[in-house]
Amino acid sequence: MSGIFLMVCNMSVTAVFVIVLVLLARRLLVKAPRSFSYCLWILVAIRLICPYSFSSAVSIFNLDLFRGYMTGNQGMWTGQEELSELLSFGGSGEEDKAADGQAVREADRMRGTESMSGAESTLETEEAAGIKNMSGAEGETASLTDGGSDWGGTGIEVLTSLWLLGIAGFWGFQIYSYHRLKKSVAMAYCFEKGIYECENLEVPFVMGVFRANIYLPLEITEDERRHILLHEQNHIRRRDYQVKLLAALILSVYWFHPLVWLSYHLMCEDMEMSCDERAVWGMSSREKEDYCRTLLKFASRDAGLSRLAAGQPAFGDSSVKQRIRNILDFKSPKKRAVVLGAALCIVVALMTLANGRQRLQIQCVKPPGTGEIEYEFRLDQDIKSCLIYKEYYHQGEMKSYEVVRAGNLAKAGVDKKGKMFVDVQRHLPEGNVAFMHRFEGEDAYVRNDNSWEMLGYYGYQGMAENYYLENQARWQDIEAEQNITLAAWHLQAWQDMVEGLPCQEFMDAETKKAALEKNAGEVLYYMVFSEKDAEELEAEYAVSPYAKALYEAKNPYIGDAPADERLLERIGVFPDRKRTMELETEEEPYVLKIHFEEPVQDEPSFHKKMEKNAILLLCLIDNAGGVEWTYPAGEGQRRFGCDRERAAKLMGLEKAEDIGRFAESENGVQELLTEYLGFIDPEITANSIGLGVEGAYMSPEGQPYQYSMYVVGRLPGERYDQVFQVLADEKDITIEDVAEALLKGGASKKMYVLQ
Repeated sequence: MSGIFLMVCNMSVTAVFVIVLVLLARRLLVKAPRSFSYCLWILVAIRLICPYSFSSAVSIFNLDLFRGYMTGNQGMWTGQEELSELLSFGGSGEEDKAADGQAVREADRMRGTESMSGAESTLETEEAAGIKNMSGAEGETASLTDGGSDWGGTGIEVLTSLWLLGIAGFWGFQIYSYHRLKKSVAMAYCFEKGIYECENLEVPFVMGVFRANIYLPLEITEDERRHILLHEQNHIRRRDYQVKLLAALILSVYWFHPLVWLSYHLMCEDMEMSCDERAVWGMSSREKEDYCRTLLKFASRDAGLSRLAAGQPAFGDSSVKQRIRNILDFKSPKKRAVVLGAALCIVVALMTLANGRQRLQIQCVKPPGTGEIEYEFRLDQDIKSCLIYKEYYHQGEMKSYEVVRAGNLAKAGVDKKGKMFVDVQRHLPEGNVAFMHRFEGEDAYVRNDNSWEMLGYYGYQGMAENYYLENQARWQDIEAEQNITLAAWHLQAWQDMVEGLPCQEFMDAETKKAALEKNAGEVLYYMVFSEKDAEELEAEYAVSPYAKALYEAKNPYIGDAPADERLLERIGVFPDRKRTMELETEEEPYVLKIHFEEPVQDEPSFHKKMEKNAILLLCLIDNAGGVEWTYPAGEGQRRFGCDRERAAKLMGLEKAEDIGRFAESENGVQELLTEYLGFIDPEITANSIGLGVEGAYMSPEGQPYQYSMYVVGRLPGERYDQVFQVLADEKDITIEDVAEALLKGGASKKMYVLQ
């Protein structure tokens, strides 16, 4: 019974929005016949009676207001867990558990940033404690049926009992009132078939359940009798006595809901006014006045609460003042008003009877901590497949991309709703981390053979991690084909701090560009639910979304400034820096110039990234001959550039024309990103010779030097500035010293040029 009570509470929430919309529609129907307003209350009744409905694209429940809260053809509010907690008495200690779980998760994430070399003790401690991995927090979410605790469950049971007691009291009074009224008309005289006169009556009314009779007071005039019968026979013809009984049934179930009481009152008002309009149809102004006098006469008499409570339509009942004003103002409705009124009713019906379109929803029910991470999901019936892909970035540049999983859900035995598990296996001393994933009912975790991330091999010292919705305990709407960042691993280089960025930072193109620059490396796992078959979905993701976006933004003409700017945005050319763009297109080679307005702190890193950005621009703008970039430096300005010849040389291509082939397809752009740009201008490191002096380096020729550094400047006779990595015994090396060393083959007495 508690489940039925919670369902009633759920339906009462949905009905609030339907009632509000009906109230607004009534305001728009003031010039239309009242029968239209009367019909609108059918929509409220349906919402209060039927827990099931169909889905529609025009439903009000498609609005963003309801996203994440309402789902399914049942129109169930996904916050019922919260409702269950609100209806519970007192607390169950879950708040303290949640706080403790959050503290554990924070400690785990902080521990994830420790160095690889110092992780052995951590691993041993975890193994001793029986912790297999770090991907979920213990604890359960309270269900609707158990209330989260014995005390909470008892609270719901008490409220359910009070609800049932209210229903019993309501109908006890109704039955008592009906029998009292039935007794008062026991001696009624049958004046005509279905029409009775009774000596003790003050007000005429209709009474009956399956077959209604009209009861009239004695000693009324012929005009009053005619007016009353016109009105009450309309009630019988429309079976309003049964409608009012049904409304009383609904009211008894929702006796705790003030808007349902208001709806009942306004429905009775619309019922009576629509009957009045039908009764006075075609009457003259004088006849309408006489009708109003009759109405006012019986309205002034005490009808008695007992009869009103019994729910029988009465002639002088409900909002007499408004009824008289409506009768006197009533005119035969114009055709336009009728058509518009009918159209508005149809629109309101479509918007309120249907639930919103079935949404894809997911929530994290067991966040990271000790054990696997658990998610609950609800999928649209049209969803067929799921795909997971991985992106690896270093210093904001894509290094690799691969599809980890692609499969048809039905073939894998995955239901449309259930649980999904993420397991992260860590072997910290070796610097290896693996991502594994399965749905409820699957026997084994799914991962590709190369899913182990060799973090130590790439020089990373540790990592922090974030997972989708890990700090959000309610349902989240997602869209078919949406790229969800299921996991984000933030890699730490040397002694740099690592920032634990939320997964949502990587789900928007603009925020992703900035987020990728904040840590030395990022490993991102994305999940996609689709209405396509797995084979079609996997073919679609053969290349990364980033490569597709670049391919879509390719530009055949450098003179198209908006297209150039769009390409710069897609590439992500330092989006956080102020810049302007200039095009040099008077003669070939055509050059795109980017002018940064602020000085650069780390000039070597900035130059290397810009050189790769320039290569992308040269490949994706067909007739671009060169790319230049400038920024303030001291009292002057740095000026760098890259043309097609230099791009081909850096990429190891034989001819400058060969760089154009990468823009011929999406696969070509993906190849450019992960097979060429990742290996351009690798970091040149000198061998430490261990002379007992900190920072000693050896050149390829075997000469020891004290320092390894970068020098930025312009050589004599050169058009652009350059960046040189050098070994030296002094710190104050200038571009002139580099020029001197280059004249001597790259080495001098005090320095060696590595590149």
